Amino acid sequence: MLPGAMPLSLLPRQTGAAPLDLPRLVMRRALWVALGSLLLAIVAGFAGARYDTGQEIEGALNLARISRQLSTLAAQPDEQALAALRGIGGLRHLRLEVIEATAAGTRLRYASAEPPSPAPLVAAMLALNRRIAPSAAPAVVGWPLARPDGSVWQIRFIAAPQSEQREAMANLLALFMLLALCCALMLVVMQVNVRRAFRPLQPMLQAIARVEQQDTGPLQALPAMPIRELDAIAAALKHLATSLQQADEARRVLGHKVLTLQEDERQRLARDLHDEFGQRLTALRVDAAWLQKRVAAQPDLAAVVAGMSAQCALIQQDVRVLLARLHPLGEPLAMGEGAPRESLRRLERLLNELLAGWSAGPSRTRHELSVVCGARACSAEEFDQAWLPREVVLALYRITQEALTNVARHAHASRARVQLRADADERLLLWSIEDDGEGIADVPAAFQQGSGLAGIKERVWALGGELDAGPARESPPRGWRLQVRLPVAEARTA
Repeated sequence: MLPGAMPLSLLPRQTGAAPLDLPRLVMRRALWVALGSLLLAIVAGFAGARYDTGQEIEGALNLARISRQLSTLAAQPDEQALAALRGIGGLRHLRLEVIEATAAGTRLRYASAEPPSPAPLVAAMLALNRRIAPSAAPAVVGWPLARPDGSVWQIRFIAAPQSEQREAMANLLALFMLLALCCALMLVVMQVNVRRAFRPLQPMLQAIARVEQQDTGPLQALPAMPIRELDAIAAALKHLATSLQQADEARRVLGHKVLTLQEDERQRLARDLHDEFGQRLTALRVDAAWLQKRVAAQPDLAAVVAGMSAQCALIQQDVRVLLARLHPLGEPLAMGEGAPRESLRRLERLLNELLAGWSAGPSRTRHELSVVCGARACSAEEFDQAWLPREVVLALYRITQEALTNVARHAHASRARVQLRADADERLLLWSIEDDGEGIADVPAAFQQGSGLAGIKERVWALGGELDAGPARESPPRGWRLQVRLPVAEARTA
Protein backbone atom coordinates (compact mmCIF):
# COMPACT_ATOMS: atom_id res chain seq x y z
CA MET A 1 0.00 0.00 0.00
CA LEU A 2 1.21 3.51 -0.82
CA PRO A 3 2.36 5.66 2.10
CA GLY A 4 -0.49 7.69 3.53
CA ALA A 5 -3.17 5.88 1.49
CA MET A 6 -6.40 4.92 3.19
CA PRO A 7 -6.62 1.14 3.66
CA LEU A 8 -9.63 -0.55 2.12
CA SER A 9 -10.74 -1.73 5.54
CA LEU A 10 -11.43 1.90 6.51
CA LEU A 11 -13.67 2.63 3.54
CA PRO A 12 -17.41 2.87 4.29
CA ARG A 13 -19.11 -0.48 3.80
CA GLN A 14 -22.70 -1.64 3.63
CA THR A 15 -23.35 -3.78 6.67
CA GLY A 16 -26.17 -6.28 6.93
CA ALA A 17 -28.94 -6.47 4.36
CA ALA A 18 -29.82 -2.79 4.22
CA PRO A 19 -32.31 -1.93 1.47
CA LEU A 20 -30.90 -0.26 -1.59
CA ASP A 21 -31.80 3.36 -2.25
CA LEU A 22 -31.64 3.26 -6.04
CA PRO A 23 -34.59 0.88 -6.69
CA ARG A 24 -36.70 2.78 -4.19
CA LEU A 25 -35.96 6.12 -5.86
CA VAL A 26 -36.51 4.72 -9.33
CA MET A 27 -39.88 3.16 -8.40
CA ARG A 28 -41.00 6.08 -6.26
CA ARG A 29 -44.21 7.66 -7.62
CA ALA A 30 -44.54 4.72 -10.02
CA LEU A 31 -46.45 2.88 -7.27
CA TRP A 32 -48.85 5.81 -6.95
CA VAL A 33 -49.41 5.76 -10.71
CA ALA A 34 -50.14 2.03 -10.55
CA LEU A 35 -52.59 2.46 -7.66
CA GLY A 36 -54.25 5.40 -9.41
CA SER A 37 -54.54 3.32 -12.57
CA LEU A 38 -56.22 0.48 -10.69
CA LEU A 39 -58.61 2.92 -8.99
CA LEU A 40 -59.43 4.54 -12.34
CA ALA A 41 -60.04 1.10 -13.87
CA ILE A 42 -62.43 0.23 -11.01
CA VAL A 43 -64.29 3.52 -11.37
CA ALA A 44 -64.50 3.10 -15.14
CA GLY A 45 -65.66 -0.50 -14.68
CA PHE A 46 -68.44 0.54 -12.30
CA ALA A 47 -69.54 3.33 -14.64
CA GLY A 48 -69.51 0.98 -17.63
CA ALA A 49 -71.41 -1.71 -15.75
CA ARG A 50 -74.07 0.82 -14.70
CA TYR A 51 -74.44 2.09 -18.25
CA ASP A 52 -74.60 -1.42 -19.76
CA THR A 53 -77.15 -2.51 -17.13
CA GLY A 54 -79.35 0.45 -17.98
CA GLN A 55 -79.09 -0.32 -21.67
CA GLU A 56 -79.96 -3.99 -21.11
CA ILE A 57 -82.99 -3.12 -18.97
CA GLU A 58 -84.17 -0.57 -21.52
CA GLY A 59 -83.81 -3.12 -24.32
CA ALA A 60 -85.71 -5.76 -22.34
CA LEU A 61 -88.54 -3.31 -21.57
CA ASN A 62 -88.74 -2.32 -25.24
CA LEU A 63 -88.97 -5.99 -26.17
CA ALA A 64 -91.82 -6.41 -23.70
CA ARG A 65 -93.60 -3.34 -25.08
CA ILE A 66 -93.25 -4.62 -28.63
CA SER A 67 -94.52 -8.02 -27.59
CA ARG A 68 -97.58 -6.40 -25.99
CA GLN A 69 -98.16 -4.25 -29.05
CA LEU A 70 -97.84 -7.22 -31.36
CA SER A 71 -100.53 -8.99 -29.39
CA THR A 72 -102.99 -6.17 -30.22
CA LEU A 73 -102.06 -5.69 -33.87
CA ALA A 74 -104.82 -7.99 -35.13
CA ALA A 75 -107.51 -5.55 -33.94
CA GLN A 76 -105.87 -2.27 -35.00
CA PRO A 77 -105.80 -0.54 -38.35
CA ASP A 78 -102.56 -0.63 -40.26
CA GLU A 79 -101.39 2.96 -39.72
CA GLN A 80 -102.33 2.93 -36.04
CA ALA A 81 -100.51 -0.37 -35.47
CA LEU A 82 -97.40 0.79 -37.31
CA ALA A 83 -97.38 4.15 -35.50
CA ALA A 84 -97.59 2.32 -32.18
CA LEU A 85 -94.58 0.19 -33.15
CA ARG A 86 -92.60 3.24 -34.24
CA GLY A 87 -93.24 4.89 -30.89
CA ILE A 88 -91.43 2.12 -29.08
CA GLY A 89 -87.62 2.47 -28.69
CA GLY A 90 -85.00 0.30 -30.31
CA LEU A 91 -84.14 -3.26 -29.36
CA ARG A 92 -80.82 -4.70 -28.20
CA HIS A 93 -79.32 -7.64 -30.05
CA LEU A 94 -82.56 -8.07 -32.05
CA ARG A 95 -84.07 -6.52 -35.15
CA LEU A 96 -87.86 -6.51 -35.78
CA GLU A 97 -89.29 -6.55 -39.31
CA VAL A 98 -92.94 -6.49 -40.31
CA ILE A 99 -93.45 -7.74 -43.90
CA GLU A 100 -96.75 -7.66 -45.78
CA ALA A 101 -97.47 -10.39 -48.30
CA THR A 102 -99.36 -9.17 -51.39
CA ALA A 103 -100.25 -10.61 -54.75
CA ALA A 104 -97.38 -8.69 -56.31
CA GLY A 105 -94.93 -9.92 -53.72
CA THR A 106 -93.78 -8.69 -50.31
CA ARG A 107 -93.06 -5.27 -48.96
CA LEU A 108 -91.46 -4.11 -45.73
CA ARG A 109 -93.98 -2.23 -43.62
CA TYR A 110 -91.82 -1.72 -40.51
CA ALA A 111 -88.20 -2.26 -39.39
CA SER A 112 -86.73 -1.36 -36.02
CA ALA A 113 -84.19 1.47 -36.00
CA GLU A 114 -80.56 0.67 -36.73
CA PRO A 115 -78.05 1.54 -33.99
CA PRO A 116 -75.89 4.62 -34.65
CA SER A 117 -72.69 4.21 -36.66
CA PRO A 118 -69.69 3.32 -34.49
CA ALA A 119 -66.64 5.51 -34.08
CA PRO A 120 -63.87 5.03 -36.69
CA LEU A 121 -61.62 3.12 -34.29
CA VAL A 122 -64.48 0.85 -33.21
CA ALA A 123 -65.44 0.31 -36.84
CA ALA A 124 -61.84 -0.65 -37.67
CA MET A 125 -61.74 -3.11 -34.78
CA LEU A 126 -65.11 -4.58 -35.90
CA ALA A 127 -63.80 -5.04 -39.42
CA LEU A 128 -60.67 -6.74 -38.05
CA ASN A 129 -62.83 -8.99 -35.87
CA ARG A 130 -65.01 -9.99 -38.83
CA ARG A 131 -61.88 -10.83 -40.83
CA ILE A 132 -60.43 -12.95 -38.03
CA ALA A 133 -63.71 -14.64 -37.00
CA PRO A 134 -66.48 -14.30 -39.64
CA SER A 135 -70.01 -14.37 -38.17
CA ALA A 136 -72.53 -17.12 -39.07
CA ALA A 137 -75.88 -16.38 -40.70
CA PRO A 138 -78.17 -14.62 -38.19
CA ALA A 139 -80.97 -16.67 -36.61
CA VAL A 140 -84.58 -15.69 -37.40
CA VAL A 141 -87.78 -16.24 -35.40
CA GLY A 142 -91.04 -15.35 -37.18
CA TRP A 143 -94.77 -16.04 -37.44
CA PRO A 144 -97.70 -14.88 -39.56
CA LEU A 145 -100.27 -12.38 -38.28
CA ALA A 146 -103.71 -12.09 -39.86
CA ARG A 147 -105.02 -8.57 -40.36
CA PRO A 148 -108.64 -7.38 -40.14
CA ASP A 149 -108.76 -6.70 -43.90
CA GLY A 150 -107.77 -10.31 -44.64
CA SER A 151 -104.11 -9.62 -45.40
CA VAL A 152 -101.26 -11.38 -43.64
CA TRP A 153 -98.27 -9.74 -42.02
CA GLN A 154 -95.08 -11.70 -41.37
CA ILE A 155 -93.51 -10.84 -37.98
CA ARG A 156 -89.74 -11.57 -37.89
CA PHE A 157 -87.23 -11.19 -35.04
CA ILE A 158 -83.68 -11.37 -36.47
CA ALA A 159 -80.65 -11.83 -34.25
CA ALA A 160 -78.29 -8.79 -34.49
CA PRO A 161 -74.91 -9.72 -32.97
CA GLN A 162 -73.33 -6.59 -34.47
CA SER A 163 -74.67 -4.47 -31.64
CA GLU A 164 -73.15 -6.75 -29.02
CA GLN A 165 -69.88 -6.88 -30.95
CA ARG A 166 -69.94 -3.09 -31.21
CA GLU A 167 -70.33 -2.79 -27.44
CA ALA A 168 -67.60 -5.39 -26.80
CA MET A 169 -65.17 -3.64 -29.14
CA ALA A 170 -65.98 -0.26 -27.61
CA ASN A 171 -65.31 -1.65 -24.13
CA LEU A 172 -62.10 -3.28 -25.36
CA LEU A 173 -60.96 -0.02 -26.94
CA ALA A 174 -61.73 1.92 -23.76
CA LEU A 175 -59.77 -0.63 -21.71
CA PHE A 176 -56.86 -0.49 -24.14
CA MET A 177 -56.75 3.30 -24.04
CA LEU A 178 -56.87 3.23 -20.25
CA LEU A 179 -53.99 0.75 -20.13
CA ALA A 180 -52.01 2.77 -22.69
CA LEU A 181 -52.52 5.92 -20.65
CA CYS A 182 -51.44 4.15 -17.47
CA CYS A 183 -48.34 2.70 -19.18
CA ALA A 184 -47.42 6.10 -20.61
CA LEU A 185 -47.78 7.75 -17.19
CA MET A 186 -45.74 4.93 -15.63
CA LEU A 187 -42.95 5.35 -18.18
CA VAL A 188 -42.91 9.13 -17.77
CA VAL A 189 -42.76 8.87 -13.98
CA MET A 190 -40.01 6.23 -14.11
CA GLN A 191 -38.02 8.31 -16.61
CA VAL A 192 -38.24 11.35 -14.35
CA ASN A 193 -37.22 9.24 -11.36
CA VAL A 194 -34.32 7.62 -13.20
CA ARG A 195 -33.03 10.97 -14.45
CA ARG A 196 -33.30 12.46 -11.00
CA ALA A 197 -31.63 9.44 -9.41
CA PHE A 198 -28.77 9.31 -11.92
CA ARG A 199 -28.25 13.06 -12.26
CA PRO A 200 -25.27 12.95 -9.83
CA LEU A 201 -23.55 10.53 -12.24
CA GLN A 202 -22.85 13.36 -14.71
CA PRO A 203 -20.19 15.15 -12.61
CA MET A 204 -18.85 11.76 -11.57
CA LEU A 205 -18.37 10.68 -15.21
CA GLN A 206 -16.79 14.04 -16.06
CA ALA A 207 -14.38 13.64 -13.13
CA ILE A 208 -13.50 10.10 -14.28
CA ALA A 209 -12.82 11.43 -17.79
CA ARG A 210 -10.40 13.97 -16.32
CA VAL A 211 -8.40 11.11 -14.76
CA GLU A 212 -7.32 10.12 -18.29
CA GLN A 213 -5.65 13.53 -18.48
CA GLN A 214 -3.92 12.90 -15.13
CA ASP A 215 -6.17 15.37 -13.35
CA THR A 216 -7.60 13.87 -10.16
CA GLY A 217 -8.75 17.17 -8.67
CA PRO A 218 -12.39 16.93 -9.89
CA LEU A 219 -12.58 13.36 -8.61
CA GLN A 220 -11.47 14.38 -5.14
CA ALA A 221 -13.91 17.34 -5.16
CA LEU A 222 -16.98 15.18 -5.76
CA PRO A 223 -19.85 16.30 -3.51
CA ALA A 224 -21.91 14.05 -1.25
CA MET A 225 -24.28 11.90 -3.28
CA PRO A 226 -27.99 11.70 -2.44
CA ILE A 227 -28.05 7.93 -3.00
CA ARG A 228 -26.28 5.48 -0.75
CA GLU A 229 -24.94 3.39 -3.63
CA LEU A 230 -23.58 6.39 -5.54
CA ASP A 231 -22.10 7.80 -2.35
CA ALA A 232 -20.21 4.55 -1.82
CA ILE A 233 -18.95 4.70 -5.42
CA ALA A 234 -17.89 8.34 -4.95
CA ALA A 235 -16.00 7.42 -1.76
CA ALA A 236 -14.20 4.61 -3.59
CA LEU A 237 -13.34 6.96 -6.47
CA LYS A 238 -11.98 9.57 -4.06
CA HIS A 239 -9.84 6.89 -2.43
CA LEU A 240 -8.66 5.80 -5.87
CA ALA A 241 -7.86 9.41 -6.80
CA THR A 242 -5.85 9.86 -3.62
CA SER A 243 -3.94 6.66 -4.30
CA LEU A 244 -3.28 7.68 -7.90
CA GLN A 245 -2.09 11.10 -6.82
CA GLN A 246 0.23 9.60 -4.23
CA ALA A 247 1.50 7.05 -6.75
CA ASP A 248 2.13 9.78 -9.34
CA GLU A 249 3.91 11.88 -6.77
CA ALA A 250 6.05 8.93 -5.75
CA ARG A 251 6.83 8.15 -9.39
CA ARG A 252 7.59 11.81 -10.07
CA VAL A 253 9.99 11.94 -7.12
CA LEU A 254 11.59 8.68 -8.26
CA GLY A 255 11.90 9.91 -11.84
CA HIS A 256 13.45 13.15 -10.61
CA LYS A 257 15.93 11.18 -8.53
CA VAL A 258 16.81 8.99 -11.50
CA LEU A 259 17.41 12.05 -13.68
CA THR A 260 19.45 13.63 -10.90
CA LEU A 261 21.55 10.49 -10.62
CA GLN A 262 22.10 10.56 -14.38
CA GLU A 263 23.29 14.15 -14.25
CA ASP A 264 25.48 13.38 -11.24
CA GLU A 265 27.03 10.50 -13.15
CA ARG A 266 27.61 12.72 -16.17
CA GLN A 267 29.17 15.34 -13.93
CA ARG A 268 31.46 12.72 -12.40
CA LEU A 269 32.47 11.47 -15.86
CA ALA A 270 33.12 15.06 -16.95
CA ARG A 271 35.29 15.66 -13.88
CA ASP A 272 37.25 12.46 -14.49
CA LEU A 273 37.78 13.36 -18.14
CA HIS A 274 38.93 16.83 -17.21
CA ASP A 275 41.16 15.84 -14.31
CA GLU A 276 42.67 12.60 -15.61
CA PHE A 277 42.40 12.43 -19.35
CA GLY A 278 42.82 16.19 -19.83
CA GLN A 279 46.04 16.31 -17.78
CA ARG A 280 47.53 13.37 -19.66
CA LEU A 281 46.69 15.00 -22.99
CA THR A 282 48.31 18.22 -21.81
CA ALA A 283 51.43 16.30 -20.77
CA LEU A 284 51.45 14.50 -24.11
CA ARG A 285 51.28 17.82 -25.98
CA VAL A 286 54.15 19.21 -23.87
CA ASP A 287 56.23 16.13 -24.71
CA ALA A 288 55.35 16.45 -28.39
CA ALA A 289 56.40 20.12 -28.39
CA TRP A 290 59.75 19.24 -26.72
CA LEU A 291 60.28 16.40 -29.18
CA GLN A 292 59.44 18.70 -32.10
CA LYS A 293 62.23 21.06 -31.05
CA ARG A 294 64.76 18.22 -30.77
CA VAL A 295 64.01 16.87 -34.28
CA ALA A 296 63.75 20.23 -35.97
CA ALA A 297 66.87 19.36 -38.05
CA GLN A 298 65.24 16.16 -39.32
CA PRO A 299 62.29 17.12 -41.56
CA ASP A 300 60.79 13.62 -41.76
CA LEU A 301 60.67 13.18 -37.99
CA ALA A 302 59.56 16.78 -37.48
CA ALA A 303 56.52 16.22 -39.73
CA VAL A 304 55.49 13.12 -37.77
CA VAL A 305 55.88 14.93 -34.43
CA ALA A 306 53.87 17.91 -35.76
CA GLY A 307 51.09 15.53 -36.78
CA MET A 308 51.13 13.99 -33.31
CA SER A 309 50.85 17.43 -31.74
CA ALA A 310 47.94 18.33 -34.05
CA GLN A 311 46.12 15.12 -33.20
CA CYS A 312 46.55 15.83 -29.48
CA ALA A 313 45.06 19.29 -30.01
CA LEU A 314 42.08 17.79 -31.88
CA ILE A 315 41.56 15.24 -29.11
CA GLN A 316 41.61 18.04 -26.54
CA GLN A 317 39.02 19.94 -28.59
CA ASP A 318 36.81 16.83 -28.78
CA VAL A 319 37.14 16.37 -25.03
CA ARG A 320 36.04 19.98 -24.44
CA VAL A 321 32.95 19.42 -26.63
CA LEU A 322 32.22 16.18 -24.79
CA LEU A 323 32.65 17.93 -21.44
CA ALA A 324 30.18 20.60 -22.53
CA ARG A 325 27.63 17.97 -23.47
CA LEU A 326 28.11 15.96 -20.30
CA HIS A 327 28.04 18.95 -17.98
CA PRO A 328 26.81 22.04 -19.86
CA LEU A 329 26.13 24.23 -16.82
CA GLY A 330 29.53 23.90 -15.22
CA GLU A 331 29.72 24.49 -11.48
CA PRO A 332 26.39 25.40 -9.81
CA LEU A 333 25.72 29.06 -9.09
CA ALA A 334 24.32 29.28 -5.56
CA MET A 335 21.90 32.11 -4.78
CA GLY A 336 20.21 32.89 -1.48
CA GLU A 337 19.12 30.02 0.66
CA GLY A 338 17.31 27.96 -1.99
CA ALA A 339 18.46 25.61 -4.69
CA PRO A 340 20.91 26.82 -7.38
CA ARG A 341 19.41 28.93 -10.15
CA GLU A 342 20.50 30.13 -13.55
CA SER A 343 19.65 33.22 -15.56
CA LEU A 344 17.52 33.28 -18.68
CA ARG A 345 20.47 34.78 -20.52
CA ARG A 346 22.59 31.77 -19.57
CA LEU A 347 19.91 29.43 -20.94
CA GLU A 348 19.73 31.36 -24.20
CA ARG A 349 23.50 31.19 -24.58
CA LEU A 350 23.53 27.42 -23.96
CA LEU A 351 20.79 26.83 -26.51
CA ASN A 352 22.57 29.04 -29.05
CA GLU A 353 25.76 27.04 -28.59
CA LEU A 354 23.81 23.81 -28.99
CA LEU A 355 22.16 24.96 -32.21
CA ALA A 356 25.46 26.32 -33.50
CA GLY A 357 27.03 22.91 -32.99
CA TRP A 358 24.33 21.25 -35.10
CA SER A 359 24.50 23.96 -37.78
CA ALA A 360 28.28 23.51 -38.06
CA GLY A 361 27.91 19.81 -38.76
CA PRO A 362 27.15 18.03 -42.03
CA SER A 363 23.39 18.50 -41.60
CA ARG A 364 21.57 20.71 -44.15
CA THR A 365 18.95 21.76 -41.61
CA ARG A 366 18.80 25.47 -40.79
CA HIS A 367 18.41 25.99 -37.03
CA GLU A 368 16.73 29.02 -35.45
CA LEU A 369 16.20 30.13 -31.86
CA SER A 370 13.91 32.80 -30.42
CA VAL A 371 13.44 33.68 -26.75
CA VAL A 372 10.42 35.85 -25.90
CA CYS A 373 8.96 37.23 -22.69
CA GLY A 374 5.21 37.04 -22.97
CA ALA A 375 4.38 38.03 -26.55
CA ARG A 376 7.54 39.98 -27.43
CA ALA A 377 11.29 39.58 -27.49
CA CYS A 378 13.01 39.81 -24.12
CA SER A 379 14.89 42.99 -23.31
CA ALA A 380 18.38 43.03 -21.85
CA GLU A 381 16.99 43.94 -18.45
CA GLU A 382 14.56 41.03 -18.53
CA PHE A 383 17.39 38.70 -19.51
CA ASP A 384 19.38 39.86 -16.50
CA GLN A 385 16.51 39.78 -13.98
CA ALA A 386 14.89 36.47 -14.95
CA TRP A 387 16.30 33.56 -12.93
CA LEU A 388 15.23 29.96 -13.37
CA PRO A 389 15.71 26.83 -11.25
CA ARG A 390 18.88 25.07 -12.29
CA GLU A 391 17.05 21.78 -12.80
CA VAL A 392 14.62 23.48 -15.22
CA VAL A 393 17.47 25.00 -17.23
CA LEU A 394 19.23 21.65 -17.41
CA ALA A 395 15.98 19.87 -18.39
CA LEU A 396 15.32 22.34 -21.21
CA TYR A 397 18.89 21.91 -22.44
CA ARG A 398 18.57 18.11 -22.46
CA ILE A 399 15.14 18.26 -24.11
CA THR A 400 16.46 20.54 -26.84
CA GLN A 401 19.51 18.30 -27.27
CA GLU A 402 17.35 15.18 -27.71
CA ALA A 403 14.84 16.96 -29.97
CA LEU A 404 17.58 18.22 -32.29
CA THR A 405 19.03 14.72 -32.43
CA ASN A 406 15.63 13.35 -33.50
CA VAL A 407 15.29 16.05 -36.17
CA ALA A 408 18.74 15.24 -37.56
CA ARG A 409 18.17 11.47 -37.57
CA HIS A 410 14.55 11.09 -38.69
CA ALA A 411 12.93 14.32 -39.90
CA HIS A 412 15.03 15.13 -43.01
CA ALA A 413 13.94 18.73 -42.49
CA SER A 414 15.27 21.89 -44.05
CA ARG A 415 14.39 24.06 -41.08
CA ALA A 416 14.07 23.56 -37.33
CA ARG A 417 12.95 26.39 -35.07
CA VAL A 418 13.27 26.36 -31.27
CA GLN A 419 11.23 28.87 -29.31
CA LEU A 420 11.29 29.62 -25.60
CA ARG A 421 8.65 31.86 -24.06
CA ALA A 422 8.87 32.98 -20.44
CA ASP A 423 5.53 34.06 -18.99
CA ALA A 424 6.19 35.75 -15.66
CA ASP A 425 2.51 36.43 -14.96
CA GLU A 426 1.47 32.79 -15.19
CA ARG A 427 4.90 31.54 -14.01
CA LEU A 428 5.22 29.27 -17.02
CA LEU A 429 7.97 28.36 -19.42
CA LEU A 430 6.74 27.39 -22.88
CA TRP A 431 9.30 25.55 -24.98
CA SER A 432 8.65 24.30 -28.49
CA ILE A 433 10.49 22.95 -31.49
CA GLU A 434 9.00 22.84 -34.96
CA ASP A 435 10.36 21.44 -38.22
CA ASP A 436 9.15 21.00 -41.79
CA GLY A 437 10.26 17.40 -42.11
CA GLU A 438 8.45 14.12 -42.59
CA GLY A 439 6.73 13.95 -39.21
CA ILE A 440 5.69 10.83 -37.31
CA ALA A 441 2.95 8.51 -38.54
CA ASP A 442 2.33 6.51 -35.35
CA VAL A 443 2.67 8.83 -32.35
CA PRO A 444 1.89 6.30 -29.55
CA ALA A 445 4.40 3.82 -30.99
CA ALA A 446 7.04 6.56 -31.22
CA PHE A 447 6.62 7.37 -27.54
CA GLN A 448 6.68 3.69 -26.53
CA GLN A 449 9.44 2.31 -28.79
CA GLY A 450 11.87 5.19 -29.10
CA SER A 451 14.00 6.29 -26.19
CA GLY A 452 14.29 9.92 -27.35
CA LEU A 453 10.65 11.00 -27.11
CA ALA A 454 10.16 8.77 -24.08
CA GLY A 455 13.09 10.48 -22.36
CA ILE A 456 11.67 13.91 -23.16
CA LYS A 457 8.29 12.87 -21.80
CA GLU A 458 9.88 11.48 -18.64
CA ARG A 459 11.81 14.69 -17.97
CA VAL A 460 8.76 16.88 -18.52
CA TRP A 461 6.58 14.66 -16.33
CA ALA A 462 9.19 14.57 -13.53
CA LEU A 463 9.10 18.37 -13.38
CA GLY A 464 5.28 18.47 -13.33
CA GLY A 465 4.97 19.81 -16.87
CA GLU A 466 2.86 18.94 -19.91
CA LEU A 467 4.00 17.67 -23.31
CA ASP A 468 2.02 18.05 -26.55
CA ALA A 469 3.08 16.51 -29.85
CA GLY A 470 1.56 16.64 -33.30
CA PRO A 471 1.98 17.77 -36.91
CA ALA A 472 3.30 21.30 -37.35
CA ARG A 473 0.74 21.88 -40.10
CA GLU A 474 -2.65 20.20 -39.91
CA SER A 475 -3.85 20.34 -43.52
CA PRO A 476 -2.13 18.58 -45.11
CA PRO A 477 -0.19 17.08 -42.18
CA ARG A 478 3.42 18.12 -42.50
CA GLY A 479 6.39 18.46 -40.19
CA TRP A 480 6.41 17.89 -36.47
CA ARG A 481 5.96 20.04 -33.41
CA LEU A 482 6.77 19.41 -29.76
CA GLN A 483 5.57 21.80 -27.08
CA VAL A 484 6.40 21.71 -23.37
CA ARG A 485 4.71 23.66 -20.59
CA LEU A 486 6.80 23.82 -17.42
CA PRO A 487 5.53 25.51 -14.26
CA VAL A 488 8.15 27.66 -12.55
CA ALA A 489 7.47 28.55 -8.93
CA GLU A 490 9.93 31.46 -8.86
CA ALA A 491 10.99 32.67 -12.26
CA ARG A 492 11.95 36.19 -11.19
CA THR A 493 13.83 37.69 -8.27
CA ALA A 494 13.88 41.19 -6.83
